[in-house]
Amino acid sequence: MVPSKAIQDLVTILRHDFTVELNASLASLPPQSSTCLKIHAEICIDPSVPQDDIGGQKSQPIYLGSISLDQAEAHESFNQQLTTPVATDLSFLPNHSITEGLGSTHNAPELSNIHQTCPLEKKRKTIGGLTIKRGSCDGIPDDSSSSSQVDGSALRQLQTESRVFPQRKKRNGYGIHQLQPSSVEKFVAGVWKQIYSNVELAPISMDSDCVPMIASGGPNFETFRAINSLCLKITTIARRCRSLETIIQAHWVDCFDHRVKEIGIQNPFLSNTETRMLALREACTILKWSEKELRNRLLSLTNERAIWRGYKEIKDVGGWACLAFAGSGIYRFCKYRVGFENNLATRLERLQSSLEVAADTIHPEWRKLLKFIGIESQLAYTGHPHDWVVCDATKPVTLKSTYTQWDPNFEFSHVEESVMDEAAWGIADPRILEVASATSCHDCGYLQSNDTSINECRCFPELYGCCKALPPVQVFRTPLGMNNGIITRCDFARGSAIGEFVGLITKGMEDKDVMQSKSTKNQYQIYQGRMGNYTRFVNHSCAPNSQFQKFYWLGTERIVLVSKGVEAEKEITVDYSHEYWKGLDKDCLCGELCCRYARGRARSSAI
Repeated sequence: MVPSKAIQDLVTILRHDFTVELNASLASLPPQSSTCLKIHAEICIDPSVPQDDIGGQKSQPIYLGSISLDQAEAHESFNQQLTTPVATDLSFLPNHSITEGLGSTHNAPELSNIHQTCPLEKKRKTIGGLTIKRGSCDGIPDDSSSSSQVDGSALRQLQTESRVFPQRKKRNGYGIHQLQPSSVEKFVAGVWKQIYSNVELAPISMDSDCVPMIASGGPNFETFRAINSLCLKITTIARRCRSLETIIQAHWVDCFDHRVKEIGIQNPFLSNTETRMLALREACTILKWSEKELRNRLLSLTNERAIWRGYKEIKDVGGWACLAFAGSGIYRFCKYRVGFENNLATRLERLQSSLEVAADTIHPEWRKLLKFIGIESQLAYTGHPHDWVVCDATKPVTLKSTYTQWDPNFEFSHVEESVMDEAAWGIADPRILEVASATSCHDCGYLQSNDTSINECRCFPELYGCCKALPPVQVFRTPLGMNNGIITRCDFARGSAIGEFVGLITKGMEDKDVMQSKSTKNQYQIYQGRMGNYTRFVNHSCAPNSQFQKFYWLGTERIVLVSKGVEAEKEITVDYSHEYWKGLDKDCLCGELCCRYARGRARSSAI
């Protein structure tokens, strides 16, 4: 007799029970012979009439697969091009069963009838040449799960990609209320985004030589390149003119107030309102504006539309840098003045020095705009943006001055890529994998390339394969006694890259803070004592908001600092792990309620 498992596999594929015919054919074979059933398909006009009897040319049979009747294993053909519905329970077949000896001429039940027997199957759709395996419906057992339990093998489960936590943050459902940022917070965030963007604020002339012209002709590649260059040039000019306009209008209010005082001194019998109106009329004759229009722009502090005076107030508390990089949102902010009198002055006064550090080091040309109003301003901060340590209460200090108490000869070089220690590794990079896997991403499987036009990997576009932007972070003085730390100036979404951990690629270092690789082949270390980037200053926390994650770019292992969802104006922290703390005689100063390494404080409190 044929094994029942083989019959189930055949009926699953063909949806037709032919037990009687198959047993009759096997009875004529020797009992010890190894038997296989080969399945062919044939294209014909009438299935009941042989192809030769109708005078047609016999078609070549199509090989569908074979089944070993001894082992009951199905071998599908590699060149199979037809969609094969799969089911593991024969109760899907209406009015048929395995024990019924159906003739070979009986047709298999239609697939639409099978789908109607199970309401859960109506939503499933076959795409291309693949089908979804049907599980058990209500009241119908699944043979695949039952057979797995009998054999003792583990069940197959759906698994995620190889991407490690954290993933992108899920969208909040309806009905969940969250605090929205205030107008002041939105304004400050816009200023930081402008500073850390690629905007250029150096003065530019409007000569025709500076503006590329579009050649006549139909659209082609060169025309497309030319229009992109023109858009970039005009957008840059418009942005510079907008910043210059804001600076001039804020300075105009200062000049207007001085003119009012001067008229009052010259005409002491006039009231304050009369002196202001005289100065206003003088301005209207030159500007050729109506008095109402000019009053709406500057005069009364209680007037919600005193736009120009709002520019001056922002300049007085936040400095010229805050005004120059405010962007287009400053007009609406000063027009409606929502939250203008609440905490704007305190907030901008606290951030003024930090804004100037970022503006001077990232955009050193911005102070040239002040020459238009007769102000000669020199750069207050030079060098790398992370050569300065900012603090709310005091002026920024140099990075070196914060380490001289431990190392008088402290020097630190900012690098974008890791540097090889040739004394330890020679010229061979221990992070490089096989060359064969260097072009595809290990996580998403897409093509990786430094050429942005052909790169397809979007795992960490902030760092690899796209236009790289400056990270909106600053080195700041921590209030908890941990010396320096890293503070964010913009939000980092959950799952986005904050930066790559770079430094000196070496090995065998002891009693030093190093990043130890977990590779079993080449165990290297990344040391940031003398060179690296801002990730060197990330502090430990027992409740961190970021983590270090391994990532492969073009076949080279990288260590990426990934955000778990870090809001603006928050310190970036990671968990240094138990391996770091277990042999270290130090106390954790994170201040979290779940702190695991406050050993000294725990001993003192116990005493």
